[in-house]
Amino acid sequence: MLVDVTVEMHARRTRTALMIAAVALSTGTLLSAVGISTVAARQVDADLAASTLDLISVVAASGVQASADDPLFPAEASARVAAVDLVDAAGQRLDPGEVTTVAVTRAERGQPVAGVSVAGLTSGYLDAVRAPHRAAWMLDGTEPVALLGVDAAQALDVPATLDPTGFTIRVNGEPFQIAGFLDDGSDATLSDVVAIPYRLAVGMAESDVTATMMVRTAPGAGTVVADVVRLAVRPDAPHDLASSQVVDVSSLRTGVSTQLDRLAAWVGALLLALTVLLIGNAMVVSVMSRTSEIGLRRAIGASRSRVAAMFWTEGALSGAVGGVTGSALAAVSVVVVAAVNGWTASLSPVGVLLGPAVGLAAGVVSSLYPALRAAAVEPAQAVRAD
Repeated sequence: MLVDVTVEMHARRTRTALMIAAVALSTGTLLSAVGISTVAARQVDADLAASTLDLISVVAASGVQASADDPLFPAEASARVAAVDLVDAAGQRLDPGEVTTVAVTRAERGQPVAGVSVAGLTSGYLDAVRAPHRAAWMLDGTEPVALLGVDAAQALDVPATLDPTGFTIRVNGEPFQIAGFLDDGSDATLSDVVAIPYRLAVGMAESDVTATMMVRTAPGAGTVVADVVRLAVRPDAPHDLASSQVVDVSSLRTGVSTQLDRLAAWVGALLLALTVLLIGNAMVVSVMSRTSEIGLRRAIGASRSRVAAMFWTEGALSGAVGGVTGSALAAVSVVVVAAVNGWTASLSPVGVLLGPAVGLAAGVVSSLYPALRAAAVEPAQAVRAD
């Protein structure tokens, strides 16, 4: 029987090639869609874990008071938090302009420059917002130095050079030596900032009650750290602090993966269903064109089951070959798409082996009706029809 089927498929090469191509495209599309969605879901999961859950802000709780003599954040606050497991960096920021007037000028008796704000930072703050600077250590002292954001430097007419030696600005009339220029990092507000030592800013504001501590954690550890950071900063009064509620997006990450998988499965299943219909239609036409041959086979002793088995075998063979081809196409597609988007390609052995099985199933299902129709042909009627 297999020889007869092979001879028949070879004799009708164009139809056979089209059937195999249809199965290959449908199974390839199904497996490619599932594979690409899996890779994309993993990339989304990694991006969410890396960027959404790693930054925590700590501020004063509502109604809390503080002063320069009794600060909200102890001097060793950043070091305490940095020592917590899963914390990568921590530091404070205080904007004295929120509670008092702070004028920034270029010359001693110049007019205050608009669009520029003063912020007291610690070196840990720049690390926390991913804007490290080689001169950041100066912000932990009390020397009158400043780091300028890009927009602030432009507004103050200070050229952004590699060696800012000799450039000075004045904050409330006091001279500050420019020590360098800031990158924005993950804090876009740094572009128009004049960053000065944190302790000098506390002195200007006469309190650190409006200060904010930024804490950067290991990817995905934000929720855990947010629960303990207040105790690390103020073990004597953790209730005086409020930490940002980092949204736990684990359910969102699972949902993204699930929805992408469902979308891919539905698209692939629809294409597979259309392929089954196309193959079934092609085989029905084949049965009609081979009516006389079927009648002759029946007349010389072929049983109905043998005739049906011939068409089932033809459908199964076409489906299996198409499935193997589709698996190869899917593997190449996943690798190419991942490479183009800079993702990490991931191929599931189960998915690759599933291609031939899906193709075989599609071939058998699509040939079911044509096989039954061929088996129902009566020899005498076939001869008369011919």
